[in-house]
Amino acid sequence: MTTKRDEPRLAGCAESLGRAKALAWTFAAGISPGRSLFEPDLVFHGPAPVGDLKGREAFETALLEPIRAAMPQATKRPYLYFGGEFMGHVWVGATGNIEGEMTLPLFGVPPGKGSRKLRFGEFYRFEGDRIAEIRCLLDIPGLAHQAGIEMFPPFSGRARIPEGPPAEVGIVKTPQDQDQTETTRSLVENMIVGGCNSLEGSDMTSQGLEQYWHEDMAWHGPWGIGSAYGLQEFYDYAQGPSVRSFPGRKGSWPKKAFVAEARVAGFAGQFLGTFSGVPFRGIEPTGRKVTKRVMDFYTSRGGRLAENWVLIDLIRFASDCGVDLMGRLPEDPASAAA
Repeated sequence: MTTKRDEPRLAGCAESLGRAKALAWTFAAGISPGRSLFEPDLVFHGPAPVGDLKGREAFETALLEPIRAAMPQATKRPYLYFGGEFMGHVWVGATGNIEGEMTLPLFGVPPGKGSRKLRFGEFYRFEGDRIAEIRCLLDIPGLAHQAGIEMFPPFSGRARIPEGPPAEVGIVKTPQDQDQTETTRSLVENMIVGGCNSLEGSDMTSQGLEQYWHEDMAWHGPWGIGSAYGLQEFYDYAQGPSVRSFPGRKGSWPKKAFVAEARVAGFAGQFLGTFSGVPFRGIEPTGRKVTKRVMDFYTSRGGRLAENWVLIDLIRFASDCGVDLMGRLPEDPASAAA
């Protein structure tokens, strides 16, 4: 519960957050934002093959310009948009799809007729009225699938590119009730710290996740893992295979960014574990500690988590394990249009 002592600070945070969300929307929902939105020395943490970049020009050259060139009529459609304060900074989060026809190769994926969807997840850290840091993940294996190229062997999860919740749930543009926001934030934190990170070996029951999730929950992983509907499918298709490959796995805490607003929450973080179990998505175990960059986005309903959209930098992870997933794309993607 908030108190009168909290009200001035919360009012200031709400004003800063509202301004940041109004500014960030031009990027979250568009592929041609104004340059003045970004600090000249912008720090960008991106997925392979883009990687980490320093400076606005490098970010534009490596990410924005290739997307605009390959998908000139694309529409960026966020289905979750929200923000908050984390570690003394204002952060805004967004996830959804970049949709449109690809007329040129993009990150080595061939072009082709018909609309394509590229899943994205982004977190923006503001300094004043400019974005100073971006954390971004893209589901490039999912884009390759739409071009007829599979980077992974067949998987048990439901093979689909997910949609989002109703806009009135997922797109948070106006000030929200702080108590509801805190309930959602605490629910996610308790689920990670007290649930997922309490894993003992490969015993999934040790996490007690049932107390945090609705029975009819939905979990949407990246291409190569797929979606799961209901807790049993989640254990069978998502949690189970991961636990068997990475016994004792944990999520890093605190996160790189973690904010919540109303019924929406999300974080950018890392998955930590030792790859000592069974093969994972066709990649043989290395016996070494691994780190995977991840993003999780959530909605809650009635005091429990209802839906989870997950992005993982699987291309970087595979590379760390000695597997070149980008090598499975054609050498000349322009001549291999689907």
